[in-house]
Amino acid sequence: MNDRVPIPIRRPNNILFFNFNYTTIPNQYIIKDSDVNSIHIHGELNNPKNPIIFGYGDELAEDYKQIENLNDNEYLKNVKSIRYLDTDNYRRILSFIESESYQIFIMGHSCGNSDRTLLNTLFEHKNCVSIKPFYHLREDSTDNYNEIVQNISRNFTNKAAMRERVVNKTYCEPLT
Repeated sequence: MNDRVPIPIRRPNNILFFNFNYTTIPNQYIIKDSDVNSIHIHGELNNPKNPIIFGYGDELAEDYKQIENLNDNEYLKNVKSIRYLDTDNYRRILSFIESESYQIFIMGHSCGNSDRTLLNTLFEHKNCVSIKPFYHLREDSTDNYNEIVQNISRNFTNKAAMRERVVNKTYCEPLT
């Protein structure tokens, strides 16, 4: 006899695909006319209204202040935080994370330092309840879960929050 009470499945009020890729692949998973949205933070191929953003995104690095102190705008030309202001994508992301609690699913992003400032904003926000990485399962049965988590940890200044929010491997699964 099973005495367990089934846990009801809760669907979030809003779903946002936050795409770091330049392609529209995530859009293939969105049902047309649904309440699911996507934001291509680094731009989209062949879309002049959402230009591609390449560049530096680690303003938390110790050497970033040195770059600013050079007082030469040429060095800041490809800083992602400045380029984000070319569109309303970043503002829409801030609006989303301010609206209610959210969970982050990481699929195919290394969470390396190239997006550290933005990932820190998402990961340490008071409304972020968990971060669930989907990992790559290699042919030899090893995986990259630990590498992703190590990279995630570099995006946190509050390590206690990192330990609370990152979903342990038991509840994660490979990306297929």
